[in-house]
Amino acid sequence: MSRLKYALIGHGRRGAAHLSTAATLKDTFQVVAVCDAHPESAEAGAAKLGTKAYTDVRKMVDETAPDVCDVVVPAQLHHIVSCYLSRRGIPHNVETGLAPTLGLMDMMIADAAENNVKLQTSENFPFVPVEQFVCKLIKEGVIGNIHKCYRLFSTTGYHGLAAIRCRMDANPKSVSSIGHTMPVTAYVDRAKRDFNRENLEFYAVDFDNDGLGIAMVGNKNGCLGRNKLVGFETCGERGTIITNGNQSATGGETVNVCTDEDLTLNAGRAQTYEFQREYNTDKTLRRIFVELPASLGGTVEWVNPYQGTTIAENGISLATMLDGIARAVREDTQPLWTGEMGRADQEMVIAAHRSIQTNRQPVELPLQADPAEEAAFDQNFEAQFGVHPREDIEKALHVNFKAR
Repeated sequence: MSRLKYALIGHGRRGAAHLSTAATLKDTFQVVAVCDAHPESAEAGAAKLGTKAYTDVRKMVDETAPDVCDVVVPAQLHHIVSCYLSRRGIPHNVETGLAPTLGLMDMMIADAAENNVKLQTSENFPFVPVEQFVCKLIKEGVIGNIHKCYRLFSTTGYHGLAAIRCRMDANPKSVSSIGHTMPVTAYVDRAKRDFNRENLEFYAVDFDNDGLGIAMVGNKNGCLGRNKLVGFETCGERGTIITNGNQSATGGETVNVCTDEDLTLNAGRAQTYEFQREYNTDKTLRRIFVELPASLGGTVEWVNPYQGTTIAENGISLATMLDGIARAVREDTQPLWTGEMGRADQEMVIAAHRSIQTNRQPVELPLQADPAEEAAFDQNFEAQFGVHPREDIEKALHVNFKAR
């Protein structure tokens, strides 16, 4: 198959990163359109690549017949664009979180299945190079069986929970959560988001392998003098892997692990082995590796599959996701992170919020859609946009995409 015709829907802050990454994957994609509710934004994105700009998703689909669409609109509109694309038979990648409610996610997944369309959640955190390397270390048994993961992060709980799920290689079975909210002096962050309150949540997730995941999330992301240092520890029977919990942060990662001699002669005190990076002459990342004793596996490495491009380390995860939906289309295989997997990540967050509302009681998984939660979303949506979010997708697509 020749290059896939790629169309971006939503050229905002995150959408611009998707567009530039897709354009870099020249052997995979031909960018045929940029669509955004705001004409200036659509035209700015299209002008970068000399392609067509649109403000209407339906017109874009009719005129360009894309093979793959990339949906990077606000989360409350994800289901509208996704369901429309599924009903038009177009495979698509949808930014995280997949949708705000379980019912909306179920609707998206059902529409994709009914129309035999590939639906991928763009959950790229598990595909950050460091995360891929950590999972390789775990799968090779370097620190033994995993029983605990701790993650302190600044924003967006589903990213951390997805990464914990990968490291655990197990299914979550219940969530308990603590929540706290406090007022702060109003400000606008670098992403142009308004804040006047600070939210802090702690999630405790029990897994079906008797493992425990702990995640802390907030919405300050280094603002107001809050500590930007975050961390991610994965605890195995023989040692611990320590990395930074933020997606784009690199450096300082270690494997702290015991050899047999450390266990018997050193009172279980682990040795520290630092992650190392090797670069090509053009300064692109070649590999991440760690030198371990022979008894622990010797040299373990992750090799960058994008060495022939200009993609930096912090862009590799997104490139992996876009390649994932392309490969699923070309080879008729499952996407890297299916709609069901995106739902599972959001399900843990929703369970945590239900736990907070029930005085920190554990909430069992899997969850069913709550009619009250669905009705509250619909009511707020109608109040904001003047149309029901589910009854007529094409009508909602026209009104809401334009009203963004």
